[in-house]
Amino acid sequence: MKKYIGTKQIEAEPMLLGEFIKQTGRNPYVNDPKVHDNSEEGYIVKYKDGYESWSPAEAFEEAYRCADTFLDRLRIEHDELVEKFDKCETFVKSEKFREVVKDDYPAFLLSLQCEIMERYGEILEQRMAIAKGETSVTTLPRMSFGIAVEALKFGFAIRRSGWNGKGLFVVKQIPAHIEKNIIPKMQSLPQSAKDLILKGKAFIDYTSQCLIYNENTGRADSWVPSISDVFAEDWEIVS
Repeated sequence: MKKYIGTKQIEAEPMLLGEFIKQTGRNPYVNDPKVHDNSEEGYIVKYKDGYESWSPAEAFEEAYRCADTFLDRLRIEHDELVEKFDKCETFVKSEKFREVVKDDYPAFLLSLQCEIMERYGEILEQRMAIAKGETSVTTLPRMSFGIAVEALKFGFAIRRSGWNGKGLFVVKQIPAHIEKNIIPKMQSLPQSAKDLILKGKAFIDYTSQCLIYNENTGRADSWVPSISDVFAEDWEIVS
């Protein structure tokens, strides 16, 4: 037989067996020879079609988790992810990993999946902390350059905690279209550049440029990452 996982969504609340029998006139154990006390704990369960039944507490709590609030759903998502990640990490770090997955590319994909699952869990933990009002921190642990680039795209300023210079941060300039009537007034361009631009397309499209800004001096320079920046995992969002 094949294995199946249930995805049923229900409504429920705690209710003693005796209260359920009194309220509905139905005894779920009517054909059970075992004696059940009216004080037995359980839940009244309402299904999508409106049908109501009663479930013993142990069976119900094994099958269902409360998903009433946004935070409840985050917890469920996080706990299910952690369970899967633990299994994946145990396998990837085991001696059997490359014995079972012999080809390099599938092995790389599974290793990458494990890494992304771990980072996914860290993201969910921060979202839960913010939802509970416990923190307003906007820096993920082990923030890689790839994640830092996504933060730049979102409009955040970023920096590395390992930079020696203090007061430095990087921003991505907002894409902008500069019309020809603005170009003659620009202080950031020499006259020769203005003349050449006006002879050509007569506009400027600023696209993907990054600036590194020094809070101590007010100086802004164009910025490209070094190879150490690319492989670093100490990036943080400046707030």
